[in-house]
Amino acid sequence: MNSNNFSNFNNDKSQKTTDQLLKILQNSNDINSYLTDNNSNISNISFHEYLTQLLDEKGLTKAQVITDSNIQKNYGYQIFDGSKTPSRDKVIALALAMQLNLDEANRLLHLSNNGILYPKIKRDSIIIFGLENNQKIIDLNITLDDFGEAPLG
Repeated sequence: MNSNNFSNFNNDKSQKTTDQLLKILQNSNDINSYLTDNNSNISNISFHEYLTQLLDEKGLTKAQVITDSNIQKNYGYQIFDGSKTPSRDKVIALALAMQLNLDEANRLLHLSNNGILYPKIKRDSIIIFGLENNQKIIDLNITLDDFGEAPLG
């Protein structure tokens, strides 16, 4: 680690990277101390809370996102109120409808207990490209089909 990285690390003690947290955890003898010392770095937000937070940040409405995601209306509202946990494809559809970036989409996937998008998987690469280029679901589904991959279901 060069001195610049070290000084940046010391200047921002409250925010640790995932790798830093993992190293601290691996070297810890007491989980209680670890959790107490790193409380500000550990997220307790639920999937539907993060979804609602993103709605607010982006100035979107539930109705608009549900319509744009092609998710059945009642099921969509159940996702937003936390009574249903969507499949991976539904989360991706929500991410596309909300025009999320890759980090936001992957966090939604993680919080919904679905696998994050992985660029070494052909279908995921196409989806990442769609996210990065703000594609509509119908356009992404056409691209997926063009490459012999299953459309978002």
